[in-house]
Amino acid sequence: MRQKRDLHDLLWYLSDPDRPDPNLILLNNALSQTHSHGPTLKEENWRDILRQRVEELEWRNARDDVAPFIERIQDLELLTRENPQRVLE
Repeated sequence: MRQKRDLHDLLWYLSDPDRPDPNLILLNNALSQTHSHGPTLKEENWRDILRQRVEELEWRNARDDVAPFIERIQDLELLTRENPQRVLE
């Protein structure tokens, strides 16, 4: 996962209880175009795959990377390993 804007966008997307399900065809095509070697995203596995990727992040670096995109500095406190894990449940 590119950490900068993607992490912020992921948290924004997952925090909306009315969000639509992700477009897995579009995501898989994008992953294929970027030569990703990960598993194909499916309805039954995309949450688990994202949970694993979130777990692997170096959070100190991720927060530093995202900080320039955050309008309200207090929102940076929401960028913890636990928050995306919780909304992916």
